[in-house]
Amino acid sequence: MSDSSSTVLSDKPFPLKRYYVLYAGIGGIVFYAMLFSFFIHAERHALHQQYIGNLIEKGSVFYRNVHQDVLEENKANFENIVEHPGLQAKLSQKMDELIKTDFAFAKVKVFNREGVILYDHEDKNNEGDLYDDIQGEGFQLALQGESFSKQEEDPEGRRFIEVYIPAFEEDGSVAGVLEVYEDVTRFETMVFEALKEALVIPTLIFLLFNIMLFVIVFKADKVITMNTCLLIKVREQMEKYLSRSTTEAIYNAVTEEKELFKGEIQDIVIFFSDIRGFTSYSETEKPEVVVENLNKLFELQAAIIHKYDGVIDKFVGDEIMAVFPKHASQGAVQAGIEIQQAIKNSQDVSFDVGVGVHYGEALLGSIGTHDRRDYTVIGNIVNTGARFCGAAQGGTVIISDVVYQQLDDKLQQRFTLSEPLKLKGKEETITTYVG
Repeated sequence: MSDSSSTVLSDKPFPLKRYYVLYAGIGGIVFYAMLFSFFIHAERHALHQQYIGNLIEKGSVFYRNVHQDVLEENKANFENIVEHPGLQAKLSQKMDELIKTDFAFAKVKVFNREGVILYDHEDKNNEGDLYDDIQGEGFQLALQGESFSKQEEDPEGRRFIEVYIPAFEEDGSVAGVLEVYEDVTRFETMVFEALKEALVIPTLIFLLFNIMLFVIVFKADKVITMNTCLLIKVREQMEKYLSRSTTEAIYNAVTEEKELFKGEIQDIVIFFSDIRGFTSYSETEKPEVVVENLNKLFELQAAIIHKYDGVIDKFVGDEIMAVFPKHASQGAVQAGIEIQQAIKNSQDVSFDVGVGVHYGEALLGSIGTHDRRDYTVIGNIVNTGARFCGAAQGGTVIISDVVYQQLDDKLQQRFTLSEPLKLKGKEETITTYVG
């Protein structure tokens, strides 16, 4: 008999639906939201790079058209065009025409290498002036042959994508710089359309998958709950027929992967109670009356045994065998005395019982056949305790000397030394006390 507290098994089914909603439901939504955000960021970045690339290509085509139709035709370039006002006016006119008919830029500025504004689509009065941000990163990179882009917002709250594009001569040198603005609305529309197409189907699949999974979980939860309730009822019924030590041993063997019902030597207190005159009583009464009265007596005794931390090992006919932990001699004896007093005070129980209590070393283990086994205590103290019980008169408790020595003074005073008990098959007698 283990000193540990009795095994506590949960009587509640596993809350599968609640865990699913908590972890898979909310967790899945959070995960999808994070994935959604990451995808939007990645898609937006990819579209931005593509959009900037298209905008740079668009600006380069714009420059090539101007270069071919104005500069090449008049054998001019960005460096000397400022010396020919009429040619500069023609250049400006050509650019206005291209922006209006083909390119639809929001703003366009054209600079030569020195930063002189050759063309300003928004404000013609700036043409001929020196660019005030000539040392800016975008302008300087464009002079080195690299494009540069960034987003800007004007005082009215409109957002633009600003791109600095190098204007190359035929020999590959940088002749000047184009500063092109395009309203970001077009880019945002492009992003929205791309994301709508890319995310609608995955989102629908995600929702459909979660709905199907929830249906499966709901059905599984229903089956788990039903089976758990069934197993609980089976366990409750089995516990009425198996000793608590047996159910504890089974549970520990399964949960802790221990060898089932392995033999173990322990010090225990063994307790027996037996009805006096039961055989003659059962021969004169109807069986159903006998069983009913016997069960009443067993209920009375079991409640008191459990009160003092005893475990009923088995019911054998009209006899109860119980086991107490090794330090519970006081409780076992107190249980025997209280049982006798309860029987005297009971209006429903008319039997007398004798009680025997002994202490010593016993083997806890599994006995029986391969197909039918019982977990019980075996040893000399079990047989001796049963003999004590057999020798006890109705309404009395017989205890061994070793049990007597473990009692406090107050409880010892309730017992008197009795005649030494001689057990069958043994030469020596055993000192006992009766109370």
